[in-house]
Amino acid sequence: METHRLYSLRARDVMNPNIVIVSPLATVQEAVETMVSQGTPTVIVDRTDEDDAYGILTFQEIVYRVLAQSLAPTRVRVAEVMVKPLIVVNPNLRLPFVAQLLARVGIQNAIVIEEHRLAGVISSSDLVKALVAKAKE
Repeated sequence: METHRLYSLRARDVMNPNIVIVSPLATVQEAVETMVSQGTPTVIVDRTDEDDAYGILTFQEIVYRVLAQSLAPTRVRVAEVMVKPLIVVNPNLRLPFVAQLLARVGIQNAIVIEEHRLAGVISSSDLVKALVAKAKE
């Protein structure tokens, strides 16, 4: 594998454009059902208005903020346990810089915003999959 080929990839090349969005008013139970039915460990939490920030809910947050606290997922709203605001990545950012950003902030996911709209989600697993995919070429 030529190292420079992998590192010339950009966020848009490996991000997941299939975004699953849930309402901040949904219960955690409803969010989990959506996550399971859509086959995703992450959902984006919608903004309440144009000036608001997106949130994110992951299985990890559900374990830490709901299960570990012995809360009922049918009674807890997504807005109570989501992570917000999110780190935003430019779709043109090269993968090494995306990796450095995730590492410095200590997060697993970031949203990709292009021209003021949500374009995708990029995760540490997307970066690793890209590494493996390029190694096979």
